Amino acid sequence: VLEIGCNDGVFLENFDKSLSLGIEPCANIAKLSKRKKINVLIKYWNQETAFKIKNKYGKFDLIYSANTITHIKNLDEVFKSIKLVLNDNGTLIIQDPSMLELLKKNAYDQFYNEHIYVFSYISLSKLLKKHNLVIYKVKNIPEHGGSIRYFIKKNNKKNKIESSVYIQLKKELKYGLSKFSTYKKFGQSVNKSKNKLKDILINLRKLNKVVIGYGATAKAVTVLNYCNIDRSLINFFYDTTPEKQNKYIPGVKIPVKKYSVLDPKKIDYAFLGAWNFKKEIYDKEKTFLNHGGKFITHIPKPRILK
Repeated sequence: VLEIGCNDGVFLENFDKSLSLGIEPCANIAKLSKRKKINVLIKYWNQETAFKIKNKYGKFDLIYSANTITHIKNLDEVFKSIKLVLNDNGTLIIQDPSMLELLKKNAYDQFYNEHIYVFSYISLSKLLKKHNLVIYKVKNIPEHGGSIRYFIKKNNKKNKIESSVYIQLKKELKYGLSKFSTYKKFGQSVNKSKNKLKDILINLRKLNKVVIGYGATAKAVTVLNYCNIDRSLINFFYDTTPEKQNKYIPGVKIPVKKYSVLDPKKIDYAFLGAWNFKKEIYDKEKTFLNHGGKFITHIPKPRILK
């Protein structure tokens, strides 16, 4: 098993460590995998890395990558490199946010510095065809507001294509993912969302309500900067990540504080920067909700949640 972007080893720790290898370019994160006795190469994924792996370890039966491939600019090199180390009967599984779900939810905050690309089945299948790779199965999963797990093999003309692939293609064509007009309409929806969210926050400020942010995520950075929302509308953000605390949201300079359970006596509303964890946040902040506190979201449209 080979994982591209193995992070802290949460996936690879489920496999025989003598038969698995992780690739992770961030040395500080790779150390967390190594503490679990996982074999990790601190490298970027490219052809040079793939050649070194092939020469030392041979080929792999399973190559897995979650929320990483769309961060790499040169996709042709990505898949050329994968083909070098994938067994002829091996499987490549990649998992990334779904363009279809993004458009449905008007989730424009999926576009940020790390997300160079967002895949649809239509776009990915065309890209893979160039490298004689084929998607034989897809699975829709809820992560990140809607992601797709793609199961891919080398195209040997005998691969059985499962019904899930045709169902996904039909859904994407029906929604209009192959039409430029669909993306123009999306742009118009995003602009309306921007104006509506700002109106909500301005009205709350006029009522002297205390509004904070919950989760200083990359998604939130996109929303706040696009909508020109600064400290005049959101006092500060809470975040559990130590590296973000006592710093500022890039661009709009809203302070980020160490997380504390929401106090309904001090806070009236909280903007969900981490909206994709809404269920977990609701469970965590029951006291806030039960005593009149409310959350604000922009997905799929700006509103105060009840």
